[in-house]
Parts: sequence; structure tokens; C-alpha cells
Amino acid sequence: MDSALSITDRIWFTSFAESPIGMAITDLQTGLYVEANEVYCNWLGRKREEVIGKSTIDLGIYSNLSDRDVILSKLKSEGFVLNFEVPLITKTGETVTILFSGKIVENGKYLLSAGQNITALKEKEKLANALQKELKISKELFESVFRLNPAAVSLSNAETGRYDDVNEAYCRLIGYSREEIIGHTSHDLNIWITKVDRARLMAEVQKKGWSTGMEASVRMKSGEIRHVVSGNTLLKHDGRITLLAILIDITEAKQNKEALEFAVKERTKELNRILEDLQKTQDQLILSEKMATLGQLVASVAHEINNPLAAISAFSEQLQNRLSDFGSRLLEIRTCMGKYSDEEATEIIRWISELFQVKPKTYSFSETRKIKKNLESLFSSANIELAYDLADRIVDLGISDYILENTSFVEKLKNTPILSIILNELNALRSIESIRLAVERTSKIVYNLKNYGRMDRGSTKIQTNIIETIETVLTLYQNKMKSGIECIRLYNANPEIPGYPDELIQIWTNLIYNSLQAMQFKGKLTIQVEETSTDVEVSIKDNGPGIPPAIQKRIFEPFYSTKEKGEGTGLGLGIVKQSVEERHKGQIRFFSEPGQTVFIVSIPKL
Repeated sequence: MDSALSITDRIWFTSFAESPIGMAITDLQTGLYVEANEVYCNWLGRKREEVIGKSTIDLGIYSNLSDRDVILSKLKSEGFVLNFEVPLITKTGETVTILFSGKIVENGKYLLSAGQNITALKEKEKLANALQKELKISKELFESVFRLNPAAVSLSNAETGRYDDVNEAYCRLIGYSREEIIGHTSHDLNIWITKVDRARLMAEVQKKGWSTGMEASVRMKSGEIRHVVSGNTLLKHDGRITLLAILIDITEAKQNKEALEFAVKERTKELNRILEDLQKTQDQLILSEKMATLGQLVASVAHEINNPLAAISAFSEQLQNRLSDFGSRLLEIRTCMGKYSDEEATEIIRWISELFQVKPKTYSFSETRKIKKNLESLFSSANIELAYDLADRIVDLGISDYILENTSFVEKLKNTPILSIILNELNALRSIESIRLAVERTSKIVYNLKNYGRMDRGSTKIQTNIIETIETVLTLYQNKMKSGIECIRLYNANPEIPGYPDELIQIWTNLIYNSLQAMQFKGKLTIQVEETSTDVEVSIKDNGPGIPPAIQKRIFEPFYSTKEKGEGTGLGLGIVKQSVEERHKGQIRFFSEPGQTVFIVSIPKL
């Protein structure tokens, strides 16, 4: 500081330099800064030496040059500017908001500028406005979710139990009007079957602040009993603790589940009775080749039936577990959807509905790796966590094509677990489809087993589908073939002929099982069906060791067998030859060499 300055000037200069408010002096004639204190320079992100002697135009500090024009206009008309908000650009390109005041001094020679950095205050104001808007939206969304929710929802005083509000679904569930419910307790309305149910619910909610998946029974106004699963939480509403309860009516689902379990038990009993009957008569069946083969099938069929039954049991348990946790998932969904506007929520729901209609698609190993990488890249670019896990689940569910074709929704679903929730629900849908397929599989096995076990030597021919009789045998032997046999079906025709279906099944049984045994259940079985103008021709080929030439001439002789004692009677091929040539007026021949044997059966179409 210049010691020659007067005390007054030194005091003024010190106040100028040390002021916590940014201050500057500008020459009005040249527009150049004459002086600026440290705070003012800090606003601009520059040193004092970079500011003095420069104009605002030189420094490019105005975010909008129109602000400069407004300031100059006011100075010209009024001689001062008071508390004018102006955004300025710093040296680094950042924007700061300054509450600017200025006054012309020294008879119009200089402009004294002063101001305060209110950037932080503006950000807080902006955040406060955003929070206020979000609060309003959340309140409106909660009201919409509450009123339009298909589940029964109620708000009640946590202390007294009196209802504050209920939605339409709650009224339908218990059969009372809203006017009859508000202001009363569940005890007044005699809703709970026992007081224990509500006491148990409240104990858990008060302990944890929430509860979910609790099953209970409620009584309607009519006296009808409904079964529900509930999700509950405590929240502050109108200045006091309120219980939010969501009830899902599972009466039909519970009845369907019980009916399914009963049907499975009955089917299991029926199958067990069939297997017990087969087991009891096995010693007698072995006296004939047909019954001996049936005995060999018992263990295979039992195993084949147990597989779909085990699948039904596992998927049913999985669905039951998901059903019991539905209240928790509903609360989670409500939280997720609360982040979207009504328009966005409608669009997301439409997308989910389309997704659930997508037919699952499977891919080759190389395609799967490529698709997983594309999905993982998509989720990673959208900053979605667990990108690899989500990609793996989506490929397993067979919906990757749809996801990749609708990438705009991926961005909307980030920062919420809603995509994972959708995949969990879709997995439950796949479980239901698996149960249906398992039931169909079991029914097919039982049907074919009944066909096989009903083999009588009928006296009248009936129209018979050749391929259906072959498939009956392949179905029963599937368990024996699935671990080592490649079965190739070359059905070049689908003929129906007049014949004895039970005997045709026995023909294919002997030929197919002989081929399997010859290959020791490891190899390639080829079944080909051809049709000419007069005949149907079925060939059964294996790549086993072949039939030694020394015994080829004897294989159709009754009681001749090359199998171990107790494995065959030697009647099998004899019965086949008799049925083909005498009963069906056809022809059977074979060709065998090392590495290949083929039996060809020709049956006339008329």
C-alpha cells in the first residue's frame, strides 16, 4: 500500500481489497478494469494481473451478452444497478451466478461494481424446487396406486386399528362399502376369523416395521371365507403412525394348487398301481417273449414317469414360494414404479405385457456367447449393475432378441430392480409351462404304457397308423436310449394300413430292443418309413457288431437265442416273423455285416 495515501484513502483501499464481497472499478470511457479485489478475481478464476487492463469483452465473462446490455442501460438511465442476477463464465469454462450491484462514481468517470457469489444458493433453490415437485408427483402417484391397485389396500391407525381409508379392491374383498369401513376397526366388522391372525400380524410389523408373505383367512360381509396373503408396513401419515396393508386374494390359487396336488397324488397312485401290477405279474410274463419285454420296460417306465413328476413337484414348490412372497414384491414394484410418470409407467407396462407374449428362443453355443456379450455391453453402457448376470438370465429365458430390439426401455429401467423383478416373474411363467409339458409327458407315457399292456391277438384288422405304433415303442424305451443312443427318424411317409396294432407294436419292440442290445445301448439307431403304391416298408438299422454268418440262418427259429440265460426265450423273432408273414401277409428280411444290421418289414396296404 502506498504510504503517501491519506489515512482515509488507506482505510478505503484496505476495505476494498479485504472485502468479502467481490468489488471492481472500471473506466467507463475505455471499458477496462482499473482495479479488482481478490474475491472478484476468484469469481472469474483469474489472477489480478489477468484482469486489470482488460474489458469484460476481452475476458469473455458474460454467459449472455444481453445481460451486459441490460446493465449498461440501467447505469445510463438510473446511474446504478441493484441486485441483478447475472451468470458469468470463469477461465475454466464453469458458470457462476453473481448478485451484481453497480454505481457510477467520480462524476461519471468510473463504475464501482460489487457483488456476491450466489451459485450455491441457486443450486439449493433449484434442488428445493425439484424436491417439492417430486414430492407432489410422489403424493399423486401414491394416491393413484392406492386407488387403482388391483390388490386390496387399506390405511389404518396403527394404535387404534380404525380404518382411515381403503381402496375399491378392499371393499370388494370383504364385501363392505367404503362408508361402512371408514372409522371402524377390523374387529368391529368381524373380518378376521380369529383375533390371533391380527395379533400375529401386528406383532411382526411392530418388531420389524414391516411384514410380508403372511397367509390368513378373512370373513366377508356375506360370511364367505377368503384366503389372503398380506404385505404390511408402518409409515407416517397425517402426523401419526399408520399401518399400510396390502391383501392379495389367493383363494382360487390355493384351491387350484390343492386340486393340482390332489391330481398329482391320484395320478401317482394310479401309476404306482400300474407298476405294482406289472411287478406282480413279471414272473408270469417272462414265459412269453412279449411279456418278458414288458418286464424289461418296468424299471425304465418307472424312471421315465418319476422325472416329470419330480419336475411338477419342484416347479409347484417354486410357484408356492413365489406366491407367499407376493406382498413383498408388490411393495417393491410400487417403490420402483413411483419413480416414473403416469405416461412412462403406462409405456413400461405395455412393454412388459409384450415381453410376456414373446415365444422363448434357443441358440447355438456360439450364438449364445455373442448375444450375452451384446446384452452385457448394452447394460454396462446404461450403467446397470450386474450386467453379466442379467444377460445370462435373459438368454436362458429366450427373450434376448426382444430386449435387443427394444433398447429404449433398458435406459428407463436402470437404477431400479424392476428389470430383475420382471425376469423373476417371467421365470415363474416358464415354470408353469414346464409343469404343463411335464403333465403332457406323463400322460403320453401312461397312454403308451396302456397301449402296450393291452396287446391282444385281435381277430379283426383295423386302420392303424404305422408311425404311431413305432413312436409308442420309442417313448417307452426313451430312458434306455437317452444316455447313449442317437435315434434318427426318417419318416418319408405317414401311412395307415389295415392291421393289428398290438401286434405291430410287439414287432417294433422286438426289433428295436434287439438293436439296442446289439449296440450295448451305445450307437446309432435309424428308423425309416417308406410307402409304395402297394406296400409300406419299415427298416430298422443299427451300427452294432452285426450278426455272425454262422447263425444268420437260425435267427428266426423258435427257442433259438444267443442271449444269456434268463435274458430271452428265443421266441422274439419267431413271433415277429409269424405276425408279419401270416397275420399281416407281409415279408421280413434282414442284411447284416460287421458294423451294420438292418431289418426290413414290408406290409401290404390292402
